[in-house]
Amino acid sequence: MKYPDIAFDPFFIWLHRPRIMYSPGLRAEIAYEMEQLGGTRAVIYTDAGLVDAGVVDMVTEEIKKSGLALVGVFDEIVQDARIDVVNEGVVFYRKNGADCMVVIGGGSVMDTAKAVNIMIGEGHDDFAPLADQAALHDTAKLLPPHIAFPTTAGTGSEITTGIVVLDVRQRQKIAVSHPYCNCDIAMLDPELTTKLPPRITAFTGMDALTHAIEGMTSTAAEPIGDALSLHAIKLIFTYLPAAVKEPENIDARGHMLLASTMAGMAFSNTMTGAVHALAHALGGRYGIPHGLANGMMLPHVMAFNVEEVPERFMLIADAMGCDVAGMDPIDAGKLAVEAVHALKKEIGLTDTLKDHGVTDDGEDLSALAELAVGDSQISYNPRYVEEEDLLEIYKDAL
Repeated sequence: MKYPDIAFDPFFIWLHRPRIMYSPGLRAEIAYEMEQLGGTRAVIYTDAGLVDAGVVDMVTEEIKKSGLALVGVFDEIVQDARIDVVNEGVVFYRKNGADCMVVIGGGSVMDTAKAVNIMIGEGHDDFAPLADQAALHDTAKLLPPHIAFPTTAGTGSEITTGIVVLDVRQRQKIAVSHPYCNCDIAMLDPELTTKLPPRITAFTGMDALTHAIEGMTSTAAEPIGDALSLHAIKLIFTYLPAAVKEPENIDARGHMLLASTMAGMAFSNTMTGAVHALAHALGGRYGIPHGLANGMMLPHVMAFNVEEVPERFMLIADAMGCDVAGMDPIDAGKLAVEAVHALKKEIGLTDTLKDHGVTDDGEDLSALAELAVGDSQISYNPRYVEEEDLLEIYKDAL
């Protein structure tokens, strides 16, 4: 197809900090890499499910062969980075005399560990006052050595300088940023993702797809992020169905890990949009996993946005494998919306909001829309959006 001209702001900044390493079996290099960072006494941050599945053992077996001391495994992390669990993780680190962290898990685990490392590096005891500040840049310091093994291919948290924490009392998710909270090295080992159940593989993959699409359509989009987003979209449409249906398929798992990381690199610079704002509200009030909430809201927000930036949605459709040659950009962009619906059906994600307890009660939906319109990501949506618009999008997804 003939690519449409894409406008972008003549001034932008691109940030990228973590070193990224990729290989099946890469965990065998953990001790050497941590030694290069100066770490000698490591705590592992993970969740109980990964311990039970044997994934954590796959890493600890390599640590035990080395000179790196493993001084503790903190496996109390639950869905969402809860502030109370963050504070417990800090106590655990100090109690065991650790000087570095190894993180094994998905987005909730990685976000929790990132918050713990901020507290350790900057000498705090309670994350709640930091969450209230949202942006922790003015006095930010380099933090203790931190290596992450993502075990899902969705969140991109190993790359991003943002954290989403859950304030349990307010039933609200809060985004916090710190320039050094992401890991020093992201070790992408697809063998660690093969035990991920199909449904979680599916909705974490939709999380990565959302990052790529919102990164591509954000008001802060720029050429570097465009390139990463479009290739991530291409990889996700090629490999996500195989990763869901063939859990041991290392090729599919590896490409999904790479897609997730590329999408993370993109959206950490360009931000996201209304899908994330709507999903954060659903997670805070109904406990719906973030990737699943993103997957439910994505096609509805795309349909709302497509006529605002049709050329960008045309490129997205092309990356998805749609034949858009010779088409009007708006019609081509609408093919991208249809392709997302088809992908969700193929990987078994047919959930609606009603399946997760959201009703068409006006007060419930209004409360969700009120939360979403105040979310930090809403300002990056390509089409201007008001609370009434968000209410209608929620109704579409019931």
